[in-house]
Amino acid sequence: MDAKALTTLELPKVLERVAAHTAFSAGRELALNLYPTADVPEALLRQQETREARTLLSRTPDIDVGEARDVRPVVEHAARGAVLLPTDCLDIKSTLVAARRLKRKLTPLGAQFPRLAFVAEGLEDVPGVVENISTTLDERGEVLDSASARLKNVRRDLRETHDRLQQKLQSLIENPRNLKYLQDPIITQRGDSYVIPIKSNFKGRIPGIVHDQSSSRATLFIEPLATVDINNRLRELKLSEEDEIRRIMTVISGQIGASADPIMASVEALAQLDVGFA
Repeated sequence: MDAKALTTLELPKVLERVAAHTAFSAGRELALNLYPTADVPEALLRQQETREARTLLSRTPDIDVGEARDVRPVVEHAARGAVLLPTDCLDIKSTLVAARRLKRKLTPLGAQFPRLAFVAEGLEDVPGVVENISTTLDERGEVLDSASARLKNVRRDLRETHDRLQQKLQSLIENPRNLKYLQDPIITQRGDSYVIPIKSNFKGRIPGIVHDQSSSRATLFIEPLATVDINNRLRELKLSEEDEIRRIMTVISGQIGASADPIMASVEALAQLDVGFA
């Protein structure tokens, strides 16, 4: 059947209506690419799948593909050695959790819904990946302190150094001798340095490094010499934190890349079930 005949029969409109009921992008893509088959056994399988899905939904209306995402592109990147973003890893986790949950629901129903149970067999279990992501990232995608002993120690040192720096700066701006030099008795940031604002006509009264000035040029933002070493230590610790986070994400991405095939198979099975439910 040629494209003109399918358009005349309004198949694209039918597929759009089906796709509108899918739950995630991989299912939508599969629905939009459905094509009539001349193979009778294949056609009967498709009808059986739809019939089983309709019956199952009438009995269990809340069954679906959960928080599945089409993670195939990022999984391919991981398989090529790319380091994934935490948000990508969370999407992979939610997809694998959805696959695991749906497989547990459908597998015991094989006698009643053999076609759906067969498709659910393609929902691969990927040992360790969900658990490793869960013990590495929180729900916002932040790397947990407990992800490694080194990260825990670096972050502890970061907090202590940050507190020491704030205390030192606070003592400077609260010192009565310095109040007349300050534009405001506050601590602020310029770049990755903590600074205090002084009146430009008092430049040098509080020795330090000028990092910025206000648009009116009335205020200079200086890093007091008394805090330079602490600021430098803080920057070093932040770099160490970034390095350790990258190392941790490299390990997680490597695990995902090594499991690329079963993850991709699970997405494709989820898409097929999504279309059946649609």
